[in-house]
Amino acid sequence: MLEIALIIALLGLSVAGTWDLLTTEVPDEVPYLMIVLGIFIWYANALTIGDFMPLFYSMLFGTLSLAIGLLMYKHGAWGGADAWLLGATAFLMPMYNGNVFIFDFVFNLLIVGSVYMIVYSIVLGFLNPHVAGIFYKDVKGNAKFIVPPLFLAAGFAFYEPRFSIPLALISSLIIFWRYARVIEQHVFRRKIKSSQLKPGDVTEDMIWRGITSHEITELRKKKKYVIIKEGVRFVPAFPMTLVVTLLYGNLLTMFIAL
Repeated sequence: MLEIALIIALLGLSVAGTWDLLTTEVPDEVPYLMIVLGIFIWYANALTIGDFMPLFYSMLFGTLSLAIGLLMYKHGAWGGADAWLLGATAFLMPMYNGNVFIFDFVFNLLIVGSVYMIVYSIVLGFLNPHVAGIFYKDVKGNAKFIVPPLFLAAGFAFYEPRFSIPLALISSLIIFWRYARVIEQHVFRRKIKSSQLKPGDVTEDMIWRGITSHEITELRKKKKYVIIKEGVRFVPAFPMTLVVTLLYGNLLTMFIAL
């Protein structure tokens, strides 16, 4: 049963990730179907071998993960699809190799997702060449906040070479922080005519869900121009994280071993 659940999880997350990357939307049916199949698989497993614990864990961790994900969505931390896919993953994969799978998955998602967002933002920069000049001006204007930490990190690494790699990573994150701000302000936000709005767009004052046709009609009556926002199309990080977790387990244990 675990193999079937694994295949469905990988297939479902891959379909959702591809859909998100191409359209910025994930059909509700994808996570809904994953959840239904997850419950059915572990229910069938319980009837077949008489072990109801996997079903219990599926319901427990699936419900908790979905609730936490929806809470984050309500606070604007991420999109509704992310919340439902997190829950769907827990429903399908409650346990793996004797561990609560979603715990390892969430920790790895923080790492894989961070790397994914950095690469995604860099690619966006190449696709929008005007960002380079804006980024240069931003770094120059914020030099007093950026340069001292970089010099401090370089000096500390000189006296303690064993810390050079983590300090280099921290320094890179300082630079990327300003770069991400430029991307957010000059790529992810655009002013358009309200007549150009289409279902699925996200206006600046909305949480991360697409605007509906009815809302577009109402908005066009009130405003001639609106600011729409985009974000990193994050769902592709889910299937990547699933594969990483299956292959390597919790990445924290790898770091501790090193």
